Amino acid sequence: MNIKLTHYKLTIILMLVLIPSFIAVSFLNYYVQKDSIREELITNSLPLVRDLIDWEISTRLKDPLLASSIMARDTFLIEWIQEGEVEPEKIERYLDSIRLEHGFSTAFFISSKTLQYYSYQGVHKEISPTDTHDIWYYDFIKSGEIVELDVDTDEVRAGRLTIFINHRVLSTAGELLGVVGVGVDMSDISALLKKTQQTYGRVIYMVDESGVVQAHSDMNVIEKRNIRTSFGIDKIANTILSSEGTTLDTYYEGKNGNILLTSRYIPDIKWHIVVEQDERVSLQIVRKMLFRTISIGIFASLLTLIISIRVVNKHNLNLKNSFKLDHLTQIINRLELDQRLSNELSLCRRSGGTFSVLMIDLDNFKEINDTFGHSAGDDTLIKFTKLVSSSIRTTDCFGRWGGDEFLLILPESNGTEGVIIANKLHSMVAESNVFLPFSVTISIGLTELKKLDTIESILSRTDKALYKAKAAGKNRVVFQD
Repeated sequence: MNIKLTHYKLTIILMLVLIPSFIAVSFLNYYVQKDSIREELITNSLPLVRDLIDWEISTRLKDPLLASSIMARDTFLIEWIQEGEVEPEKIERYLDSIRLEHGFSTAFFISSKTLQYYSYQGVHKEISPTDTHDIWYYDFIKSGEIVELDVDTDEVRAGRLTIFINHRVLSTAGELLGVVGVGVDMSDISALLKKTQQTYGRVIYMVDESGVVQAHSDMNVIEKRNIRTSFGIDKIANTILSSEGTTLDTYYEGKNGNILLTSRYIPDIKWHIVVEQDERVSLQIVRKMLFRTISIGIFASLLTLIISIRVVNKHNLNLKNSFKLDHLTQIINRLELDQRLSNELSLCRRSGGTFSVLMIDLDNFKEINDTFGHSAGDDTLIKFTKLVSSSIRTTDCFGRWGGDEFLLILPESNGTEGVIIANKLHSMVAESNVFLPFSVTISIGLTELKKLDTIESILSRTDKALYKAKAAGKNRVVFQD
């Protein structure tokens, strides 16, 4: 009985000590947070929302930016223009396929020669400098920019507000052929901003380099509000718009108190993201945090668990990636080369492009192994790999095919260009002194993608070309058409 009583007393004493102490610490923490809330919001919370929106917007606009760039270099489009824009239904089907494949709201082409506005629905109109809705075209051409984002109403879709990604179309000689582009419905971006705004309790919008609002959760504000003329923020508008290349964390005095603000410039789309927080709201959050200490502890535990899971997953991913590399040369192996070939073939089938494949073999490599040992042979392979890797383009794909055979994939390179690159590699290896005391030469077989090619047919031709090079005495380049 006395033991139980002592136990209860100890429990009560601990509760009397811990609970008041916990409450006291909680209130002390509350007042400390109250004093530092502005700094915390400006340096952490607001930038987190800003970075999230930056990532979301960049991700959503990455596909249309890439699509417009690919369209501008599409040989089908360029040839159709240069052949006199015959059979407009061809370009109509082309634009409609782009629109449907990527889920864009629109796709168009404007000819610099005929000034015809082609849409996915057919010939829309002939543009004119006297038409206020066409001024953007002439301003874009005059600007000299290659690509631009423009928020405007889409006449083809009954005036729907749209983000247009416009891209110049140039001939191989650099002559302007027109402007091609795609459109993303502004309502999608506004919905994203509205959802984020509701989730995080922040006001989020985007302005262009002149301060005009280009994206907002309230579509009635778009292109009608300028931060240079808006109360309060007008005093720091120039600071915001001149902060290209950096982020800006500051505040301004609004109608009912201080407004905390963070902004960032996105060079790809030339817009500024602006995230605002009413300081009065932040104090309400701090008061609520006093009663959420336990919840925060649970959240921290869950966050720790999530981070641990992510760390393990990342480790597994790194382990998986290690299987893609050749253990000796640390370049990609045959398994990964097969995948890269498949990806490049799929890309070219969609875009109508081409690529070349080089199979490279070190001449008389067995003699190095037999005469000087396998360590000398391994060292030769490593030196050869570094030499080639340092001389190819970042877009090229170089890997070990097996033994002393290597494969080089040249995206957007036809057979003629492939032969030039192969000859340069051949001469570079032959003239290099990194292999001393050995004399190393290479034989190269190469081919170019054909219309009905498969991976097997490409590799077969490349292998035949290499066999011819070896059979003809080695130390040479052979192109297999």
